[in-house]
Amino acid sequence: MALPTQTDANKAGMVPFQLTDSDGIVHNTMGGAYITFGTGTPNATVTAPIGSLFIDVTNANLYMNTDASTTWELVSAQT
Repeated sequence: MALPTQTDANKAGMVPFQLTDSDGIVHNTMGGAYITFGTGTPNATVTAPIGSLFIDVTNANLYMNTDASTTWELVSAQT
């Protein structure tokens, strides 16, 4: 099965965004939710829209924002 080719028409409204904040945390977004990279837990320190993901690059833990503020749930932990 061939994969569809991405055209300008089906990319409309999808503007990639990347920002590194003053703490060195990198935020990427496609629309509303962020995909964020940093070290340690984001709880109580990183604010993002609900459904955003945070990848702890120190130990590859994955967190998801649950309140559109600074509450994150651990989704996957490396053992």
